[in-house]
Amino acid sequence: MPKKHTPEELMALAIEEMKKSVPDNGRDDNKINPKVGAILATPDGEVLGTAHRGELRDGDHAEFTVLERKNRDKNLTGMVVYATLEPCAPGARNHPKLSCAERIFNARIGKVYIGYIDPDPTVAGEGRDFLKDNGIEIDFFPKHLQDHIYEENKQFFDQAEIRAKEEKQKVFISPAKPFEQVLNNYEVDDLSDDAQNDMITRMSLPYKQGSEGFYQYLSDLNLLAKPNRSKVFKPTGLGLLILGRNPQANFPQSRIKFTIERENQEPFISEIEGPILLMPKKVEDLLDAAFLTEINRDGFHREELTKVSKKLLRELIINAIVHRDYTIEGAQIKVIASADKIEIWSPGKPLFSMEKFKAFDVPSQSKNPKIAYIFYKTRLVEERNIGMKELKTYKETNNVKAPSFRMEESYFVTTVFRATVPEKVFALTAEEKSNPLLAVLNEKQIQLYRYVAENGPTSSGDYAKVIGKSDRTVRNYYKGMENVLKQEGSGPATKYALID
Repeated sequence: MPKKHTPEELMALAIEEMKKSVPDNGRDDNKINPKVGAILATPDGEVLGTAHRGELRDGDHAEFTVLERKNRDKNLTGMVVYATLEPCAPGARNHPKLSCAERIFNARIGKVYIGYIDPDPTVAGEGRDFLKDNGIEIDFFPKHLQDHIYEENKQFFDQAEIRAKEEKQKVFISPAKPFEQVLNNYEVDDLSDDAQNDMITRMSLPYKQGSEGFYQYLSDLNLLAKPNRSKVFKPTGLGLLILGRNPQANFPQSRIKFTIERENQEPFISEIEGPILLMPKKVEDLLDAAFLTEINRDGFHREELTKVSKKLLRELIINAIVHRDYTIEGAQIKVIASADKIEIWSPGKPLFSMEKFKAFDVPSQSKNPKIAYIFYKTRLVEERNIGMKELKTYKETNNVKAPSFRMEESYFVTTVFRATVPEKVFALTAEEKSNPLLAVLNEKQIQLYRYVAENGPTSSGDYAKVIGKSDRTVRNYYKGMENVLKQEGSGPATKYALID
């Protein structure tokens, strides 16, 4: 009886095939080609064929080899392909060659597991989208197997980003991608100067805002285009979304709505608008100035959120900005907080199964690869997949109920539960007891000391908002703390910092 394998075993087998890939001969363009492995299997896990790049002929793709060269005479309807790299998309192969995605479709394959999306930002996701649009089920390798693929192909991935700049390939109009359509009723003047300069600074680009070189760079990323052979650049929908002065005029769904539910009071509500490239900073400002302050009012009987919690919220909201479905009209990102939990509502169904989310093993893939690329290169996302890492760390370090994931109508909802602890714990820790200067402090002074130790130099005004007291009251707490805190400035601008 033929051996049956689990999906993960077949993914591992595809990675072993990948390592056998043969470099293309006779090339003089210094282009590094990827190592790719492919497995053809039945739905219940029986292997029908294996292949790697260049196995039978120089340059042949692994998917072509396993489908056309090894199994051309078989009925492959409903079979499953495991490919370590996203199958190339229509248009990627010179006529009359078919792309691997087209060959998979023509073979009536039922499902494709993809190891890694092609990293070139001008083509990323095209093969995946072609397969999905033609009714083929898509799934992905887990994160720990993706790491093996990345290490084997690091030079290819690094060169792909350089190639995107040098080759200046343009991925223009597709009726299936309305956000990549040229907006003829908009001009480059409708782009935000602040957003453009922020992008230049964060990406260390060698251009000035408004220069031809910068506009050409934006065109390479499909944020601008010259329609109908025009000499004038126009924003695309994607360009307006990322850099526009007021993208909500055209895409009202690109807002973030914050709601804090409060006992016996009206909810606290605030909205963030503008170019999505500037939204992370606005999210941070709102978390500091209003959101975290409101959510930690005494009425909720919960401790102040820690730095991990703030970082976690920031990353989850940025992930929603990057990965949400922008084609769903009227569905904006929603952040809803209550006494015991915080929910992030992201429009659209995720690429991955709920099981992967529950295992905190979500691959580093996005349904918006160009947005993900720009956010990563501008360092707005510190590390790929950091949101899942922060979720796991938050659960483990705070001993709280595990985060949950669910679909609610057209929204993917992530719920983070807050830790339930005594409202006030003022007893000195063992470490604090070793400092005799703290022994003379009262409870309120210990609270202030711990806050400064946790958050760094803090203004008296900001701390007053946190505890719901007046600025003068906070300054009174300082009396008697001169040996552990130093005071900088005066009045509401006063800041307290630890004495080294």
